[in-house]
Amino acid sequence: LDGREGSVAGVPVRAMRIGFTGELSYELHCPSTYAKTLWDAVLEAGKAHGVRPYGLEASRILRLEKGHILIGQDTDALTSPDELGFGWAVSKTKPFFVGKRAIEMRRNKGLPRKLVGLTFGGADVPGESCLVLKDDVPVGHVTSVLWSPTLNTHIALAYVHGDDAAEGTPVTVKCRNGTRVTTPVRGHAFFDPDNKRQEL
Repeated sequence: LDGREGSVAGVPVRAMRIGFTGELSYELHCPSTYAKTLWDAVLEAGKAHGVRPYGLEASRILRLEKGHILIGQDTDALTSPDELGFGWAVSKTKPFFVGKRAIEMRRNKGLPRKLVGLTFGGADVPGESCLVLKDDVPVGHVTSVLWSPTLNTHIALAYVHGDDAAEGTPVTVKCRNGTRVTTPVRGHAFFDPDNKRQEL
């Protein structure tokens, strides 16, 4: 993440290397009165390179293919960094920070759940909120699921029992129609897990 101030086509902008699609991306922020001018200039300059706008649904598919977490959809008020695979971001050296005690208490009890990636290639595809079962007992749920044109299959993020979070572990999801689908656990990032496309 980096940002600089400058101008594009005479428009004052704050350019930031950031994005939610998993691609090498930049956001250009400008006063709203210049938005149309900037939009037109970027599209015109990018015409020769195939640059074109895309919508929210495309953005949601790309973020899920990359395994980016959507706060409020893939998390809830009780989600911990460890459950998301973000334990590395929690300071081990700060003597105090808001939430430190809660994180330490949860770590001492072990992970009851963990957010993982799943794929569904058959006819039965669970929807968001469908239950993940362990021995017929609900232990988690699907948080996001979409068709991936890149991978030619349905991909999902779901909470599973903490003991079943290792890649390759089979988990069972109950679909809305009552059928059960078993699929192996995958990592969050379905596409470009090593971030090579962001380093172009």
